[in-house]
Amino acid sequence: MFQSTKQPAAAVPPLTPAFPTPSRFTISPATPTDLPDVMNLFTLYAESLHIDLTFQSFAEELAGLPGKYAPPTGQILVAQRRRRAPLASSGLAGLNGDSEIEPYDEKSGACAISDTPAEALGCVAVRPITFAPPFDASFSHNTKKCEMKRLYTLPSTRGQGVGKALINGILKVATELGYDEMYLDTLGTMTTALAMYEKAGFVRTAAYYHNPNEGVVFLVKRLKGEE
Repeated sequence: MFQSTKQPAAAVPPLTPAFPTPSRFTISPATPTDLPDVMNLFTLYAESLHIDLTFQSFAEELAGLPGKYAPPTGQILVAQRRRRAPLASSGLAGLNGDSEIEPYDEKSGACAISDTPAEALGCVAVRPITFAPPFDASFSHNTKKCEMKRLYTLPSTRGQGVGKALINGILKVATELGYDEMYLDTLGTMTTALAMYEKAGFVRTAAYYHNPNEGVVFLVKRLKGEE
């Protein structure tokens, strides 16, 4: 089952960007019905790297979703935009009184939300992490650590704030789940992603696991002070 029946102490509410974007979207925890979209986005993420993720057991991760990303210790967030259907020339024809209307239409300046499924724009995930020897020697043992994984947005959404909203959302989730620090790794060639991480408060740190690729950058962000 995709969503664990055991819930965290404090439920994580749906997240919405706190800033305007050219296209409205929402950030929310993935549900069982989102699984196909999550698998597709994870696959697109892997393909975009142009490296072999076998060392991360990526195929097994896909087959066993949500795996380590399942609540109550993990979470997958999905960015979605509800598909829009142009209104008929008569204005609100075919809509009932409580239908959601958004400001877009060639003639009337309005737009109706269609009944088609939401469009998945991107994703990100968090999972618990522990450091195995010899990497554990460089880090504190008194902190609850997590790892951000699989941040990806569709190329057509780049520059619209989706990636930033996903980062902010997963940081909020990790804090609410009680983690002290969040770690991640990325390729040095991924300059746009690296800039977003650093702007969000991540700083460079020592390697926390073995990544066989060249030019890997390891990052960490303190979510709260040590107890």
